[in-house]
Order: sequence, then structure tokens, then C-alpha cells
Amino acid sequence: MRVAAGATLLEAAQRAGVVLNTACGGAGRCGKCAVEVAGRRVLACQTAVQGDAAVLVPEGTRFFEQKILEEGISRQAAVEPAVAKRFVRVARPSLQDLRSDAQRLQAALKEATGRDDWTIAAAALRELPQALRTSAFGVTAVLRGEQVIAAEGGDTTAELYGVAVDVGTTTVVASLVDLGTGRTAATASMTNPQAAFGDDVISRIHHSEREGGLAALQERVVGCVNELVARLCGQGQVAAGRVYELVAAGNATMQHLLLGVPAGQLAQAPYVGAFSAGVNAAARELGVAIHPAGNVYVLPGVAGHVGGDTVAVALATAIRQGQGVALALDVGTNGEVLAAAGGRVLACSTAAGPAFEGARIRHGMRGATGAIERVRIAADVEIEVIGGGPAAGICGSGLIDAVAALLEAGVLEASGRLLAAGEVPPSGPEAVWRRLVLRDGQKEFVLAEAERSRRGEPIALSQQDVREVQLGKAAIRAGTEVLLEELGANWRQVERVYLAGAFGNYVRPASAVRLGLLGPVGLERIVPVGNAAGAGAREVLLSRSARRLAERLAREIEYVELAGRTRFEELFQKNLSFPPNG
Repeated sequence: MRVAAGATLLEAAQRAGVVLNTACGGAGRCGKCAVEVAGRRVLACQTAVQGDAAVLVPEGTRFFEQKILEEGISRQAAVEPAVAKRFVRVARPSLQDLRSDAQRLQAALKEATGRDDWTIAAAALRELPQALRTSAFGVTAVLRGEQVIAAEGGDTTAELYGVAVDVGTTTVVASLVDLGTGRTAATASMTNPQAAFGDDVISRIHHSEREGGLAALQERVVGCVNELVARLCGQGQVAAGRVYELVAAGNATMQHLLLGVPAGQLAQAPYVGAFSAGVNAAARELGVAIHPAGNVYVLPGVAGHVGGDTVAVALATAIRQGQGVALALDVGTNGEVLAAAGGRVLACSTAAGPAFEGARIRHGMRGATGAIERVRIAADVEIEVIGGGPAAGICGSGLIDAVAALLEAGVLEASGRLLAAGEVPPSGPEAVWRRLVLRDGQKEFVLAEAERSRRGEPIALSQQDVREVQLGKAAIRAGTEVLLEELGANWRQVERVYLAGAFGNYVRPASAVRLGLLGPVGLERIVPVGNAAGAGAREVLLSRSARRLAERLAREIEYVELAGRTRFEELFQKNLSFPPNG
């Protein structure tokens, strides 16, 4: 592969289709894009290509395909999709009947449906003559509202499909749905390839403002969606031309980038998006590889940092309909929080930081093969690794487990200070306190020894790692408590806590409470709901009623801006500490 002299190794990797870890978006701060060139370790984002070179990409530098959560809370929506099919027999023309093909189809549809306001799109008109004459004037009209968007020869009414997509910052999950029966025919997922431009939305927004940046980001995400559509159709043995609608949910930035809409204003106060209502776009216009006349519907959002994915979570959990106080948390680099009581639903977005997704953690990684996902401490440390075998790092759920376990073992103080080896009480298990070490002048707790590590060095949790966890959990807890106070409620009144997304599904509720990420709420009230954003998108795809409800929810959810709010800052400082033992 050839690249221009002066291009960075990161840019060369992108051209080669090799996605590297770039948590800082290529700013040279995170150190996670390290590669080897001629025996030297360099940062791919900071090293220019000067000539022919062989580059070794270590396993830890690759942006692994992670353990992606595809399934969500299951609620069967009424099957009443926005796209429908109707097979009709059309009168043949004659010298006594010189009506146009379009007039004949409109008359047949009026007879079949009782409606006389049918219009026919230009694309359908181009198909109609051949469709009629190659099928003995029996034709299937593909209908959207009062318009015929496509005309297909013969009876194809059994082939009516749509795709629901959760466009996450980190992962993209898609489902192929039979719009006639409501059955999910296939599900597929992959890492969002925009990660090559940065792990977080701010990095991608900044890239979008560079020359050609917005087009590149849109091309990546549309290409990702198209690859997933192809996979789904292959699994379900369905032609892509039989997919007539795609419904997408994502945070505000992802939705802007999917549509190719400038997103720079989302990174600047007062953080106002270009749009918040639901958007319909022609699949042909976006380059989405479903039926060319198909529709792409992007869910409405609430505010600049609360997008369609949060509306989808509110829809899927039916959070407004329950009794008492309910919460829904979708924890990622940004933590979106919903709180509902008495028919009101409030929402906020907190800058939780990337720690819970493995970034800014020394040995952090996403939930991929090799990640420590469970940690327990008894006589010694017990770990569970995704895929088994040696550990390559630690992901968000393992991080929460580890910190909670250290608190319980007395190795970590409520202030967040990691004890030194000599400070551990003599009664503590020797195998545990021997794991407290100093490395480069910083205290660490070893989770996996070098011989149990893929890195050839111990996998450890450092004092700085603990501080990153404190910042993230304090932001989420403070944002949640601001919403509860706005509702005149407290933790004792919370009847349900819905934990959405991959982090929410894999984290142990007991660890989340021990950490103080959640307040004092009974574990039986904490409900992991999986990919609730994807489930909500699927409801919208299947049901016009659900779509109307989503649009109403987006208008009625009350957004609470945390920036500059004194009470949020007070609660943030208060919640930096961990709950004490006992």
C-alpha cells in the first residue's frame, strides 16, 4: 500500500483498513496507538511516513471487535409499519379504455382500499409499465402513506422488510425485521468505524470541522450501516431490494453525522443541534443500500446532548407509564439519564468520561476477547476474562467490579486513596496485600500477574485509574440526583432503575451500588434492559403508533442542562468519595 510522504502512520493504517485505538482522536495524549517500526515503539498518530517501512501493530493497539450487546428489552409492538404492500389486478388497456397505467393502478387501489387520494412517485412510474406487462397486469404497489413508492410485478406482499439500527459512538447494532409479521429475522453488529477519528463525540465533531472531515465521517457510518444490511440480508436470505425502511437511533452527534449535517455547534455552548425533530430522508440520497425508493427515518431527540437513542430508551422501557419513581441510565462516555414520576420525564446528559469504556485507564480496553470483565476478592483475586485465557486488559464492567472489590477488602479507602502494602491490616489475606506494588512512583493493585497476561506484564489498577472512576461515577450520580430533586423525589422512592446498553447489561448491580454509581436502592429494583435503544428503534420501525409516541416523548421530555448549575457541582463534589464500609 502506498501513502504520500508526510502522512502519519495512523492515516496509513486507516487507508489499509486497520483500525487503531485512538482514544484522544489522534492528539498524541492517550498513548494507545503505539506501534513498532524498526524495533522502536512510536505513536502512530504522531509519526510521519518518510519512506518504505514495515509496521508491527501490537494486539493491544488494535481496536478490537468488542463484545457487543445486540439484544434489548423485549416488547412486541403492534404491527402497523409506515410502509405496506398491496397486490392488485389492474384492468388491461384497450381501444375502448385509454387510461394511463397510473390511472389504472390508482383505480385498482381505490377499489381495494376505498381511498381515492393515491399518488405515484416518479420512481414507481418508471417501474410500472414493465411491472404490469411482465406479470399479466397483476402488480404489487409498495405504499408509504398515500403514495406508491414502488411497483413490483406479481405478488410480492410476503417480502416486506425493514431494518432498525442503533448507531452508537462505539458500536452499531442492526436488526432485520419482517414488517408483515413483526418477526426479527436477523441481528448483526460491528464496531463503529468512525472510531478511527476518535473514541468520543467531541473528537469526531472536531474532525468533522476539518476539510473533508464531515464527508469522511458520514461515509464511514453509512458504509458501516450498508455492511450490516448486507450481513442481515445474507443471514435472512432476503434481497436488499425488499428492505423498504431503515429506522436509526443515536445520540445527537451520531445522528447529525449519519445525515451529513454539520455538528460543530454541538461542541459549543449553548450546544444547540441543527435539528431535533424526526427526519425522513431518501435512502438513495444518503447512499443507504436498501430499496432505492426506501425511507430512512432518524428518531427525534430532546436536546443537543440527548438524542434519539435516549428517546428510544424511554419508549422501550415505557418509563413514563410505571407507578412511582423510575430511572433509566445509559452509561458511556456521556451518561444519559432519564427520571420519571407522576407522568413527567426529565433527562440530562453528564460528561462521565471514557473510563467506563476502557479509555484513560492504563490497562483499559473495550469489552473484547481478553478483557477482564469480572473481579472478586476473597482469599485471593479471582478474575473472569472474556473468551478465557490470559488477560489483555480490563473493560468497564471489570473496572467497576475491581474498585468495588477493593473497597470491600479494605484496600481502597472511601476517599479513593489506594493503600500502600505496609498499611494493610495484618488480618488481611497475604495473597491480596502482596498485590499492592509501586510502579513508576505510583501505587498499583495487580489484578493479573505477568504470566497470566497477554501483554507480558502485570495487568494492574493504578491510583490514577481509581481517580478516573471517581470522576465518572460522581458525574452520573450527581446528574441523577439533580433530576430526582427536580421531581421532588429521593432514592428511597425509586421503584425501578433500568440500566441500558452494554455497560448496564454486564455490570453487576451490587458493584454499581457499592461504588456509589447508584444510590441506596434494592438490588431487586435494578433491571438490566440490554440494547434498549435498539429495541425502541425496532418498535418505531414496526408501529406508526410507536413512532407518534416517540415524537411526542421527544417533545414532552424535559431537558435539564447541568452546565453551570451550582447544585450539580455541589453533588458532584459530594459524590466523588465512595460509600464507606458498613
